[in-house]
Amino acid sequence: MRHLPYPGYTWSFTQHAVGIEATTLYGLLACASLFEGQSGDYGAAINTTIINSGLLTANIRDGVADAWRDYQQILAELGLIYSTKICRTLKLTRAGHMYLAGELGYADLMGIQNLRYQYPNGQKSTIQSRQSIELATAGITRPPTLLELQVNSGILVKPGTLLLRLLVELYNSGNSPWISIDECLAFALPCKRNDEWPMAYSEILAHRQSPSRISVIYPHARRNVQDWFKFLSKSDIFDVTGNRILLTENATENLSLLMRALTHEESLNSFWIPASYDLASRLKWFDWFGQIDVSAQRVTEHPLDERYIQKNFVGGIESDDIEEMDVITDIQLRLTTIDIEELRRTRDFNPIREITAEGLERINLGAFRRHSKTLLHDRIVASLSAKLQAGGAIVGHDRNSVDLLARWSDANEAIFEVKTVTLRSLSNRLRMATGQLQEYAYRRKSNSKVSPDIVIVINTKIPKDSWQVDFLVNHLNIGLLFSSSDEEFSGIAPENCTTSIRWL
Repeated sequence: MRHLPYPGYTWSFTQHAVGIEATTLYGLLACASLFEGQSGDYGAAINTTIINSGLLTANIRDGVADAWRDYQQILAELGLIYSTKICRTLKLTRAGHMYLAGELGYADLMGIQNLRYQYPNGQKSTIQSRQSIELATAGITRPPTLLELQVNSGILVKPGTLLLRLLVELYNSGNSPWISIDECLAFALPCKRNDEWPMAYSEILAHRQSPSRISVIYPHARRNVQDWFKFLSKSDIFDVTGNRILLTENATENLSLLMRALTHEESLNSFWIPASYDLASRLKWFDWFGQIDVSAQRVTEHPLDERYIQKNFVGGIESDDIEEMDVITDIQLRLTTIDIEELRRTRDFNPIREITAEGLERINLGAFRRHSKTLLHDRIVASLSAKLQAGGAIVGHDRNSVDLLARWSDANEAIFEVKTVTLRSLSNRLRMATGQLQEYAYRRKSNSKVSPDIVIVINTKIPKDSWQVDFLVNHLNIGLLFSSSDEEFSGIAPENCTTSIRWL
């Protein structure tokens, strides 16, 4: 039997699993989104909203309703909000807004975060008192944070990815394609890194050939492993029967997708590596975990039939069929100054604060979906505008068309079209952006005699060797800019782009 990385080591995860159901999760995040941007004592107002909606019970503590304190952990655990313990202003992540906007469905979200959740992470930093005692008993100096303890112990593991690898190997080899809680505790939990899976796999096979009593191994971690099994079962990848986890029928029918996901999630560059152990570094975890790139979404491909949509897109699914905009009656672009602070707004959405059960039905009418999509889009525009202004550009937009036009002192210009995308919507939205930019550039040249560079801005990275990059950059001479977070941009420019030095 292998030892754990340190005494008391476990895969800690929230015990409030009831909140991970699709409707409850969407409603809880929607209630929280009404108060985004607030700081201080907003918990009481959210509690009232949760209770009036009938979403969750009051969870009375010391005579006071406290459902929010209990269940907000779920939102942070899944990367939908920044932890309220380290970010005093209530803030949804990009993944949170994408979920509300109908860009990601419930099973999409769960499948992606199942595989990306790792140790160490910025959500879990406190060393519990029992853990401290076990460390002291073993003669191990207790560091200030759990982050440091796990880094110093060489831990860098994604449990969901580890279990997926083991299940795929068992399935492909013709062995019983399941893992019990006991087997997980005895053979998977001791793995410090994902590349140790062959050792766990060999131990599982050896145990099945010569069974021994393993039910008493690492009992302190049993509850956490049970919670992990519940979490994993919320996706389309894993199923749980009794005390065993296995692959779903959908997963076994799409093994090629799973193998691609494993290749991506097991690579070292797909992990979050803490640069330090302070609050600023922990916030970076939520920047990372709350930003879901298209590479991570490849495991979630699924036909969008009506039953799947109803089950997974609680607030409705985002459609590319129609974009709301005013009718354009002439060729003139009507540029105005961009108000960056207005674009960064968080609280202009004003459905009734005390949502009743009837009011909660507005979620299904798309109010939250449209609002979240707009917020995500506008914050990218605001961040890019601030970056370009800092570099000396004059920025403006046309509220009926152009997201952002930048002009520099040498009279060179670039037009930027911002699109929020997922793997599912990527191709359609790139096509849409291409047509829009071509039109805007034509209209700008017609009335100003300037031929601007044109750039598509999206909220995720796509591989530089993908055909879309070659098509857009080399064939159509359109730049690509990737917004990985509110502060981080990277991209690719055509060879003849005169302004790329200003925005890359």
